[in-house]
Formats: sequence, structure tokens, C-alpha cells
Amino acid sequence: MASRQKPPSGAVPEDGAVLAALRNGPFDVALRTAIEARGLPLERLRSRLAESGLRIAVTTLSYWQRGLRRPERPESLRVVAALEEILGLPPRSLTVLLGPPRPRGAAARAPRPPRPYPQIVRTPGDLDGLLAALDSPAAGKLQVVTEYATVTVGPHHELAALSSMLAIRARQDGVDRALVIYDCDEGVDQDAVEILAGDSCRLGRVRRDPEARVVLAELLFDRSLHCSETQVFSFEVRPHSDAECCRYRAAFRFPADHYVLRVRFDPAELPVQCQWFTARDSDGPADGTADLTLDSHHLAHVVAAALGPGAAGIRWAWT
Repeated sequence: MASRQKPPSGAVPEDGAVLAALRNGPFDVALRTAIEARGLPLERLRSRLAESGLRIAVTTLSYWQRGLRRPERPESLRVVAALEEILGLPPRSLTVLLGPPRPRGAAARAPRPPRPYPQIVRTPGDLDGLLAALDSPAAGKLQVVTEYATVTVGPHHELAALSSMLAIRARQDGVDRALVIYDCDEGVDQDAVEILAGDSCRLGRVRRDPEARVVLAELLFDRSLHCSETQVFSFEVRPHSDAECCRYRAAFRFPADHYVLRVRFDPAELPVQCQWFTARDSDGPADGTADLTLDSHHLAHVVAAALGPGAAGIRWAWT
């Protein structure tokens, strides 16, 4: 009779969810379930891997467990094998879920299916109805290539302003606008929120929904774009609110090729901690975090690639 192998020290208990995920996959679900069962933050996992001589970014681990990327290169597969040991899983239990390598070249560049905004921006109101009323271009007509956003936090811990510059690419002919969706935090009067058009666009219709706590605004281009054409434009949001702010997050229906986010704090009121985080939706728990350090100009920043679909941002604590 074959003897049962004793689990390694610190192994994940035989949790039914973990066993089911390892048995049924896919890889991202199994990895995420095992990490949650083990209770290890991604930053701690990164440190444990570094102790073994394996270098990997927290954002990469986050992408793996969210299904946005998967390990394929030899060095990545060595990380997966190490994760199996750290998480107390049977050898190759995660590796076998990867299957054959994904196609490369033209096949690899096929567009990833988008997620509807109401699945990412969680509001109590009818966001679908608001989007339909504005004939939302977010229905798959454009993609964010690059976004460079700066959040300014005021001396009373309020979000004073958000400025953003974007480069977008039309996914079909006839794209002539973008849509700003500003999700108001608790305590922010959505009637007071001001959205200003910047370079290479002008403000169109604006819709406010007190139940959904969102403000939607069209940014109109000077002309319609053809498929694959790009447009660079900017805008600013001024909430005009004294409500205390402890985070800023953005939602991505399609992956953003590059995303740069900066948060500038008042020098007299600096947070005690800043973290970059990613999540499946705007109100969901973080599935990946990384500590950030303020520079001499009181700025925290992050640079991310291939981000989304989902939500991502920077959060901070005052005490």
C-alpha cells in the first residue's frame, strides 16, 4: 500500500477550495486561491522568492493571479516551481495547469475580450443606462495606449484635482469622442464635480447620477478617427469637495499598454504609508499591492504596463 506523503512544514491545509482549484484550474484561479489560503501578501511572496535568488515584480505576480499574463519563459517557470514550495503545494501542481505555450506573433496580438464597465466600476445606480444614453465609445471603439495621470491631494486631505493626458487608438472607424467616468467617493457632492477639457478636445454632454455617485462627460475630438488612428488629449477633474480622500483608482475596460500615476501631497500633510494596488473592480479587495516611497517633491508614483481589464490605483494612510 502506498504511504501518504507528509505535507511540507507550513503547507496550506487541505482546503477544499485549494484542492478543487488545483484539480480544475485554470492556473490563475489555482494560484490566487492558494495565495489566499496561505495568507501571504504578494510583497511577502516576492521577498521569499528573492531569498531563493528569483527576481520578480509584485505586478507580475498580480498579473499571473488575475489571468492577465501567464508564466512561459524558463525563468518564470522556475518561479512557479518555487511558488509551489512556498505555498505548500504538491510539486508541479501549478505547472501542469499552464499547458502548452500560448501562440506568439500575430495570434498573440489578437485583442483581449473587454469587460463591461459596470463589472469594473461598481456603483449602486444604473451605469449601463447612463452609458447607453451617451452612446458610450467605451463599448469597444477605442483603447488606451498610454495614460499619464496626476492626482493632487490638498492640505485638508481632500482630492483637489486630477489631471490626465491620454493617447488612445481607435479600434474601428468613426471614433470622435472619449468618455470620462468619475466615480465619486463617499461625501463628495457629484453636482459640484467639474470636468474640464484640455488639449485637443472639447467638453460635450455631461450626465450626473446621484444614486450611482458618478459623473460622465464626453470629450469630443475635432474629427472622426479611422481604425488604428491615434489621438492625444487631456482633461482635468476638480471635485470641489472637502471630503477626506485616502485613495485614487482608475478602471480599465481594455488593457492599457502603459499607465503612469502620480499622487502629489501637500508638504504640510504627508501620509505615513502609500501603496500601489490592483483589483478586479473599483470596490473589490486588492489582489496585488506594493509599497511606494514619496520623493523629495512629496510625490508617489507608479509605472505599469499591460494593465487591466480591472481597477488600479494608489492608496495611502494618514495615521
